[in-house]
Amino acid sequence: MKKMNLWMLACLLLAATACKKSENGGGDDEKEEPLPVTEYQPNTTYATKGNQVKLIMGDINSPIVLASPHDGTMTPSNMPVRTNANAVTVRDLYLTDVTEKVANAIYQRTGVRPHVLINYVERARMEPNRALAEAYHQSEEANQLWREYHAFLKGATDMVAKNVGKGLFLDMHGHGHTKHRVEVGYLTSISDLNGTDAALNNRATVSSIYHLSTTSPYSFSQLIRGDYAFGTLLANEGVAAVPSKQDPKPNNDDYFNGGYCTLTYGSRNGGAISAIQLETPGPTFRDTPSLRTASAPKVADAIIKYMQTHYGLFIGK
Repeated sequence: MKKMNLWMLACLLLAATACKKSENGGGDDEKEEPLPVTEYQPNTTYATKGNQVKLIMGDINSPIVLASPHDGTMTPSNMPVRTNANAVTVRDLYLTDVTEKVANAIYQRTGVRPHVLINYVERARMEPNRALAEAYHQSEEANQLWREYHAFLKGATDMVAKNVGKGLFLDMHGHGHTKHRVEVGYLTSISDLNGTDAALNNRATVSSIYHLSTTSPYSFSQLIRGDYAFGTLLANEGVAAVPSKQDPKPNNDDYFNGGYCTLTYGSRNGGAISAIQLETPGPTFRDTPSLRTASAPKVADAIIKYMQTHYGLFIGK
């Protein structure tokens, strides 16, 4: 696989993309446009300065993008810790390892390499899963890395759209909630999930899988908690998940329904790439090497069955 460092390109483009720095680096005047780049190539690894963010571009026919935004441990001195009271800084432990293992398992089963995006800088210093104005960065360097992360993510989803025509972006996260289950997020609110199927069927347009809902023979409520919902496929593999046929509603429990990247790169606002945020539990899924080794292939199998059922891809795999 080829490797390309984009730092020199970023430097050339900085003058065109840099924006006025507010006191905390995250004011309303921050520009969110990702850096313009040359066309990405398949089977090539792209990296920012110091390998702080990497995009491992997979095969040209891959319909899948995976991202690990919150497991970074690098502490660049030019990116101070975010101090705003609204800044969430908790690390999603071991999600990079999980993400890489899921990607490898998909490749082993299908012969197709997914596109994989990894942030190696700690969340306390750079937050990829918020709008730039709400990331509360303390330096322009963090703002710039945010732009580079999103340039990579857009490049990966654009490759899927151009070469496959449809696809799925999975944003990999971790939670510390009491119930140890994967929280499958489609931007659908808790109140909508706790409602009836009939009411839920009217909420497809505000979900991150809206495009999928327009091409699927299944109703939206079935896509969320029916026989072939992603949560149901996970549960069938032995990974507890909500919403699913087995656990259809979060009720009064804590539940994350998706963040900025799921909103921005899913199909709620158009396009044929749908997105799901996976919030994984630590104690039963990822806290030990043996757990991660066991969990990742199960997620991969659920993804493959999801693509077979809803996208007509990976048939016979």
